[in-house]
Amino acid sequence: METPTDFEVVDDAPSARAAETEAMVRAAWLYFVGEMNQSEIADRLGLSRVKVNRLIAAARSEGVVDVRIVHPSIELIELENRMCHAYKLDSCRVVPAAGEGGESEIDKRFVAIAAAETLARGVAQKPDGVFALSWGTTMAAVAHAYRGARAPRARFVSVMGSLTRKAASNPYEVVHRIAERTGGEGYFIPAPYLADTMADREVLMAQRTVRTSLDLARSADLAMSGVTEATPSSFLVAQKLVTIDELEDCRANGAVGSFAGLFFDRDGRFVDCDVNRRRVGVSGETFRGLNTVGIAAGRSKIESVLAALRGGVFRHLVTDETVARGLLAEAG
Repeated sequence: METPTDFEVVDDAPSARAAETEAMVRAAWLYFVGEMNQSEIADRLGLSRVKVNRLIAAARSEGVVDVRIVHPSIELIELENRMCHAYKLDSCRVVPAAGEGGESEIDKRFVAIAAAETLARGVAQKPDGVFALSWGTTMAAVAHAYRGARAPRARFVSVMGSLTRKAASNPYEVVHRIAERTGGEGYFIPAPYLADTMADREVLMAQRTVRTSLDLARSADLAMSGVTEATPSSFLVAQKLVTIDELEDCRANGAVGSFAGLFFDRDGRFVDCDVNRRRVGVSGETFRGLNTVGIAAGRSKIESVLAALRGGVFRHLVTDETVARGLLAEAG
């Protein structure tokens, strides 16, 4: 995306102009994407309401805003480039932090919107492609934010079992939502996330309907999943998909995070734990071989994202500037 060049640059104060532009773009994000009012933005950015009003007006008049933000912050572009260089990523999308350490709901919404745009671009580039998707709160937010064009030949497939222990369907399943919005086809893995035993898993994995979805996922043009931490507050534990005892077994084997329901250690290696052995879905190695996108928002995700990057779990990252800065600090 090209950066507009029609700003009047004051030769003796380039840094002041850059700061003004940064404030303008940040205010525009909070107003148009975050749906915050001007008083809330003023409090968030430490500016007067009059100043915020002027920044938003400038964003409109200078062409920065055209329904969506078309002028990304130069600072964010630099962060994205540094992330790609430091961690050998094919691409990185960094959205502005809302100012609360990257842990607010608006930060998560910003990242979900950016991830939805990434998925929509993938569908636009390959409208007859295969898109392998995980599920969970992050991916549900991506599905909610998805605004891509119709793609009736596209196929969307789950990468892991979608049935939960307490329900016949998974409220966080996203394949149906995305397929419905695009007019494409949705494919599910008609099995639980975790089999009761390893023997049960082998039976499930051998079922024809399961094999069909797994084979399709392994051929995906793009795969996408959120990155979670290996803590009691993580989605899998909070939703009782993984028990505390099961989590402790994962942690005892070195787990620091999970991706698509698979736990990995600090070097991004998928650990030999009971949950990973009983999980129904594509393997961790499959993600390394695909065009895989990782999604993460919030300071608490830095450790798990860093570990996944070390192991090359994904080639693309969508995150916020709090996480990006934390990762760059770790990279030295």
